[in-house]
Amino acid sequence: MTAVFHNSNEHAEILEFWIGDTRYKGPVIVDDGGAQDRKKPSSDHVDGLVLVDLVMYVPLSLLKTTPKRGQTVEIDDDVYTISKVHIEVGEVVLYLEVLTE
Repeated sequence: MTAVFHNSNEHAEILEFWIGDTRYKGPVIVDDGGAQDRKKPSSDHVDGLVLVDLVMYVPLSLLKTTPKRGQTVEIDDDVYTISKVHIEVGEVVLYLEVLTE
């Protein structure tokens, strides 16, 4: 996993990001799911917002602890909310989302 998937010379990129108040910097993979129309309840009349999804693959050894659903992740100037956390062999898969115009 570390030698290939989380290797910045192969698939990963060295990225600085924040989870809550904690800064991290290391080899991660960010898969951009793109923007899509958000599902909104009938009582919500706000138009023009889209839901942006990202999947972030982070070595567990970088995080030391497992983030929780609902926590925020800041990448560059974008702040995402963790919608799902999945642990796989030595890595944490974070499903992130943000509403934007």
